[in-house]
Amino acid sequence: MNLKLRILRPEDVSSSYVNWFLNDKVKKFSDNQYRTFTYEGQYEYVKNCLNNPDVDLYGIFDGDLHVGNIVISGLESVHKKAEITYVVGETSYWGKGVGKFAISSIIHLAKEKYNLNKLFAGLSENNLGSKIILERNGFVLEGKRLKHLFYNGKFCNQLDYGLILKK
Repeated sequence: MNLKLRILRPEDVSSSYVNWFLNDKVKKFSDNQYRTFTYEGQYEYVKNCLNNPDVDLYGIFDGDLHVGNIVISGLESVHKKAEITYVVGETSYWGKGVGKFAISSIIHLAKEKYNLNKLFAGLSENNLGSKIILERNGFVLEGKRLKHLFYNGKFCNQLDYGLILKK
């Protein structure tokens, strides 16, 4: 694999990208299960991210193939903290280190480009893959919100993870 992150551009939007969100497995632990996705909608979303100084949307690429996204938001926070959210949409890439690569890359950017003090992420307690990826990148469990999320027809707990960047 030849993995890299780069800012996503409107011309990166493709039918395969939009189709990620038609796959129930991809959106199982995400609010995306409640959204409708279209090519036009994703094109506008990417454009809006480019024009929002508080958010950077990175595409995860294997060579020229767009396999996922990672978003860092809250960049203008006076508290020097930002939230990350991510998806590996190409399921053939699951379990191959793509998520770990994306998060380790965004940690580097958070320190070097954005000069942040902390990153944080929230996830469903049932999302074991995401939990493992965060922990392998040094994130620690900071709390649990009981019955905080409603996914797949039932309430579940949210785990809140954080990573202090400046020791």
